[in-house]
Order: sequence, then C-alpha cells, then structure tokens
Amino acid sequence: MKTGSKVLLMTDFSQVAGYAAYYAKQFAFKLNASIEVMHILSTPVDWVRLDKDKEKFYPQTLQEIASAKNNLSSLVHEFEQEGLEAFSTLIYSYGSETVFEHVNQASPDFVIMGSEGRGSKKPFFLGSTAQKILRNIKIPTLIVKEEPARMEIKRIAFLSTLEPSQRPVFQQLKSLANMLGAELDVIFVNTPYDFYEQERSDELFQELCDGDTSILQILINAENPENGILYYAERNQPDILALAKTDKSGFSKFFNPSLTENLVRVHNFPMLSICAE
Repeated sequence: MKTGSKVLLMTDFSQVAGYAAYYAKQFAFKLNASIEVMHILSTPVDWVRLDKDKEKFYPQTLQEIASAKNNLSSLVHEFEQEGLEAFSTLIYSYGSETVFEHVNQASPDFVIMGSEGRGSKKPFFLGSTAQKILRNIKIPTLIVKEEPARMEIKRIAFLSTLEPSQRPVFQQLKSLANMLGAELDVIFVNTPYDFYEQERSDELFQELCDGDTSILQILINAENPENGILYYAERNQPDILALAKTDKSGFSKFFNPSLTENLVRVHNFPMLSICAE
C-alpha cells in the first residue's frame, strides 16, 4: 500500500459523519494521505448548467449551498489545524447521475462515510448512498456508525473464507495494519453447510497468512457467518471489521455485497469492505 494516498470522506454534516471524520484523520495521519471532504447536495434543477441570473429563483437552494460551503470550509480548516492536507468538493446532484460515479471520479484510495445506527428508520446515511457505493465501487470503503471506543485503531479483524482469491485482500489489510500500528486477526467461520475439518482449516490459515505467527488465527463454529461475526466482535471489540467483497460463486457467496450491507444495516461495528479481484 503506497503512502501519499488520498482518503475520501463523504459527509452530510451529521453527528455520525463526525465519527467517520475521526477515522479519516487516523488514516490520513498514519498513511501520509490527504483528505478530500465531499458533500453531495440534491438540487431541484441542473445547478451546474443553470444561468447565474436564474439562481435567485431558488432561494432555498442558495441557502443550502451557502450552508454546505461553510460546513465544508470548517471541516477542511479543522483538518489543516491538525497538520493534515485537506480540500473539499461540493457536488450538485440532479438527474440520472449516481453517487458512486462521483466517488470513482475522485479516485481515492479509501472511502470513509457514516451510516445511521442500529434501529434507525434510515437504512443508510444519505438514503441509499452507502448501499450504492458498497455495490458499485471497487475502492475500499469504511462504514462508520458509532463514536470510536478508542482513540487509536489498534485491532483490525479480517473475516475470511480462506480461499486463495482472498490473498490480495489479506496483503492489503496486513499492510494497512502495519501502517496504522494495529494488530490483524483473521477469522474463519466454520458453518454446517461449508464445513472444514480442523486439519484442513489449519492448512488454509497457513497458506493465507504465509505462516506469519504474528497474525492471530481464529476459527469459529457457527450456524452462519453473521452469527460467527457477532460472536467474535462482541468478545474482541475490533476497531475495524474487514470483509472481502466478491460476487464469485462457491463458498465466497457468503461474502457478497448483500452480507456487508446487512451487517452495516443491523450492527454497529465499523466495517471495511475491500473488493477481492
């Protein structure tokens, strides 16, 4: 993982977006990255192509734009005060363009965003923004729902199928953990439908982790992957839970975007989704 990278912080200026900003700072500090703060504002007309002399007919939109620019400026100033390189982008959303197109155009190394907490009537922050991004981009995306329990990221947990296709994701996470100064756990959930004998699971752990004894290898027997995740998370309280997103067939079906989306909807631990090529 290269240094000098860019973190894209998507914000709606809510409290939970503020929690996401904490993680953006941590990533930026440790990865020597800049922060792009992006806000997407829905407009009643195509604001980019609207003649300047017609803007006065939309006073509410003008107010919203002024407020958004002020909030973005404040966030950038906050980051700069802490010694980080930061800049802002205000997107006017109208018509058929999609959120994930703006994210792809920004070309960040990481996307970090907030999501409404468990029990909220809103399934995702900014409506279906998080859902669209999780489904449609290959950029690693961190979804945050609560105020961080610790001031530093100290433990990253990788929920893995142990398949060879997940080796690149493991290597990314190992590099990220090293840069953040965090420990990395690899968790495998052994289910009745795709059950591995202990000897086989040990072999797969060794192959995935290249025999690295600094990586904690955890096997959990559970009825389904979600139950296994909850068992691990409640007892170990990882700062980030990572999953490899894939649409491939086979055992990795458990780790397609729908599982990630469901976990983001229902549970409150920070979740990092990484695309397995």
